[in-house]
Amino acid sequence: MRKKQLVNQLNNQKGITGADIVIALLIILTAVGVLSMIYVNLVIGSKETDRKAGATRIAVNIIENMSQMYYDQIPNYLENLVKENQLEKQENTYITTRNTSTKIFQTSIPKGYTAKITLNETEGYDLAKKASIVVEFKVNGQVKEVALNKPLSRETVRECNSPNFSEDYIAQMTTDNWEFYTENSQNASGVKIICPIQYDKITEKYKIVTNRNSLWYSYSNKQWARVLILEPNELENITEEMLTGENSYIWVPRFGIEQEGNLFGDTYFKYKTTDYAILNSYRKGETNFMYHYVDQTKVWADRVNFEQDLVGKWCPYSDLLKDESIAYILNQSQYGPMLEY
Repeated sequence: MRKKQLVNQLNNQKGITGADIVIALLIILTAVGVLSMIYVNLVIGSKETDRKAGATRIAVNIIENMSQMYYDQIPNYLENLVKENQLEKQENTYITTRNTSTKIFQTSIPKGYTAKITLNETEGYDLAKKASIVVEFKVNGQVKEVALNKPLSRETVRECNSPNFSEDYIAQMTTDNWEFYTENSQNASGVKIICPIQYDKITEKYKIVTNRNSLWYSYSNKQWARVLILEPNELENITEEMLTGENSYIWVPRFGIEQEGNLFGDTYFKYKTTDYAILNSYRKGETNFMYHYVDQTKVWADRVNFEQDLVGKWCPYSDLLKDESIAYILNQSQYGPMLEY
C-alpha cells in the first residue's frame, strides 16, 4: 500500500519546466556578465594605475634632470631637439610623439607616452620661467595625463668667478701647513699664513683683508684678487718685495677670448666651470639696474685653456710677465693692466 502511494506521489511531480530553464540561464548569464564587467574594470584600473605610475616617474625624472642644467641651457637644449626632428614645437610647448620612443633630458619616453614641456616666462626680462611637464597616455581609448610644474630662475652670477679658497685651490699656492689670517696669526708657529690683500687709499698701503666674503676686489676696475703667503713674523709690514715675490699670487677667473675677436674687448669671463660667457645687460627702461646672464653662443679661440673642472686659478704674480700665461693674457685684455699703486 505504501509503495503504491509513493509511486503515485512521484507520478504527480511534473519535473523541470522550460520556464525554469530560461530563468536559470538568465541568472547565470547575468552573473557571468557582472563578473566579466568587474574583471574588465579591475584590469583597466590596474592598467591605468601602472601607466599613471610610469607617467609620474617620467615627469619626475624630467624635472630632476632639468635641475642639473643651467637656466639658459634648457631652452637651447629643447630647440636643438626640434632641429634634429626629435621634438615638435607648438608655440612655447615642446612635444614628443606617442608612436616612437625617445629620450629627453636623459629621460627615456617609452612608446605609448607623450611628454609635453611648456616654458612660460613669469617675471619678465627672461629672469624666471615656469616649466610645465605633462605626460599623456591612453587607457581603454581615453587620454589620461600626469602634470607637474617646476619654477626656473636665472642663476645669480657676478662679473667673474669669485676667488676659491677650497683645499684643491690652496694647493695651487702651497702644500705646507697653512691657515687663513686671523688676529692671532702673529702668535702662530710652524705655519704659513694666507693673507688676502687690498690697497687702502687712506694709508696708501696694502692691508690684509679679514673678511674674504667682502668685495675686496673689482675686475671691472682692474683691481684683481691678490693674496700673500707670509710667515707670522712678516705680517706687520708688507713690503714691495713681498708684493712681487714668489709668495705673491693673483686670482685669474675662468675666461676666454671670442674666436677672431679682439683681445682687448672680446675677452669674457666664463660662468662657473662652463664655457658660457658672462655678459652684462640692462633691463629696458632701468638703466641703473644691471643683471648678468649667460650666453652660450660664443665660440672661443684656443688661446686660453683652463682645466675642465676649474673656476679659476691662483697664479704666481710673476706669471704677469710670462708670455702666453693665462695671467699675462688676461692682463692684456680690457681687465688689465692690473691696477698697481
